[in-house]
Amino acid sequence: MRTLARVIMVFLAFLFIGGALFLLAINYNLIPNLAVYLPGWAAEEVVLGTAGVLLLIALILLILGFRRSKGPGNAVLKGSEYGEVAISIAAIENMVLRTVQQTQGIKDVSRQVSFTQDGLIINVKIMVMPDVAMPNLTGELQSKIKEYVEEITGITVNEVKVMVENIVTDQAPSRK
Repeated sequence: MRTLARVIMVFLAFLFIGGALFLLAINYNLIPNLAVYLPGWAAEEVVLGTAGVLLLIALILLILGFRRSKGPGNAVLKGSEYGEVAISIAAIENMVLRTVQQTQGIKDVSRQVSFTQDGLIINVKIMVMPDVAMPNLTGELQSKIKEYVEEITGITVNEVKVMVENIVTDQAPSRK
């Protein structure tokens, strides 16, 4: 939902809350000499019921106004001249996995992709082989992932974060 619509909903909610409080103030004569202006059919039950309905509407508007936007959900939307194209986050994660698997010196990988207004943020956690120059490996990996995902999807990759979780040790347990 757009920001302007949310602001309007919250504003209306506060107006309804104000109206409900005003009715309650009139009903309990908290504002002197104002209860005289109520029509004869406006008994206490009617005024309290109206205030309750206004508070309920205000609550619904507040919930809708402050609810988090789901955005595209599990997909990244990309517009084209023919319409919208949705690419699932899982598909992008598999592209990242393919790129990492083609890189020498990496034993294991986990990946997570999130979408922001600025573009994709890709988090990759890897286990590297021993005696691998990590600055070269991680720089090359970041470059490959960014280029591959942007080329295939056409979506801007804002950031590629690589975390080296561990170094693989090839020590098999000795048998006695």
